[in-house]
Amino acid sequence: SIRFVPKQMRNQQGFTLIELLITMAIFSVIAVISYYALGNSLKNESIQTKHSEKLFALQKTLSYIERDIAQISNQNITLKNSELLLFSLQNEQLLELKYTINSGQLQRSDITKENPQPIISLLNNLSKFSIRALANNNTWNSTWKKKERAYVKAIEIKFTHSYWGDIIKLVMLDE
Repeated sequence: SIRFVPKQMRNQQGFTLIELLITMAIFSVIAVISYYALGNSLKNESIQTKHSEKLFALQKTLSYIERDIAQISNQNITLKNSELLLFSLQNEQLLELKYTINSGQLQRSDITKENPQPIISLLNNLSKFSIRALANNNTWNSTWKKKERAYVKAIEIKFTHSYWGDIIKLVMLDE
């Protein structure tokens, strides 16, 4: 006896060509999307690393400036031609420090006679740089030398950086 088995009831032994093509197309789309997602992740990581390095340099610079100015000894400050010279008491040592701008680079020099240190390059790509001192008579001065009965209440450092734009750092001094 011959039995008739409907087509839906037969056991299928494999995939049809159409099913394989659809599967390959889906995997191809997933692979392309994954490739672009991975590429964007790597690009974003690179940008974030560069930004973090620039932010660290800015924070280091502002930290040096604030610490050195906040620990000024006996109001020994000299300002002239965008150059700051000060005596700062740090770790029980009196340091003579100089901040200058050289070829768009802010530099900190320890010019203490006994213990000269190498110049520290703090920040690059500066286009403008200025320093002012607020005197006790509430006037801003771009030049300053220690005077009798006059003292500095605050020091303002202003610069323009190619990445950060205009930065103003104001450090108040104890009287």
